[in-house]
Amino acid sequence: MTYPIRSLLLAAVLACAPFHAGAAGCAKPAYPRESLRNAEEGITLLGFLIRTDGSVGDTVVLNASGHPALDTAARDALSKCVFKPARRNGEPVEQWVPVAYKWWIDGDQGMNRAKRDALTLAEAGDAGALYHLSLLYAATAQTDADREAALAGLRSAAEQGQAHAMFELARRYEKGEGMPPDAGEALRWYRQSADKGDVLAIQHLKNSARAH
Repeated sequence: MTYPIRSLLLAAVLACAPFHAGAAGCAKPAYPRESLRNAEEGITLLGFLIRTDGSVGDTVVLNASGHPALDTAARDALSKCVFKPARRNGEPVEQWVPVAYKWWIDGDQGMNRAKRDALTLAEAGDAGALYHLSLLYAATAQTDADREAALAGLRSAAEQGQAHAMFELARRYEKGEGMPPDAGEALRWYRQSADKGDVLAIQHLKNSARAH
């Protein structure tokens, strides 16, 4: 059986700072044949370091799609991209940025297969799968109930120790997205996320310290 397929490079929806495509652009990854045969879907959430020359340095998986072939394809495609680096006092500086790749097969716009897989693992206590489920609900939200489910999943994943869920919950507290702004709670969650090694939380705290 063959499927119409799509892979989508989402904007840095969780970014604490914008990134801009450079002259070389950023090609979207090809759907891996193995994943297509197995009807694999999901969201790969990556963090990547933009070097001062705009090339991509290190990449880390902030949350996996549940399918290694999809995550590898996303990392491989991203490694070839070139971006316009951030600048501080007129000079280019290195910066970590998040980006999400949404993988889905036409006919399953709600990504229900991926949701079922993530739910099974989340119910078994997998905090990463719970965070993935919250990302899936957020990416396919049609109703307020969907958005509430996404936020509830995010909070639960953070409380269970998923490092980037902690960062995203902190960001929401800081910005007042989906909840009243609370600087104290934001800082608490940023620190917990950084303690877990989340590169964006570590960067955020360093930038905040520099600003003050």
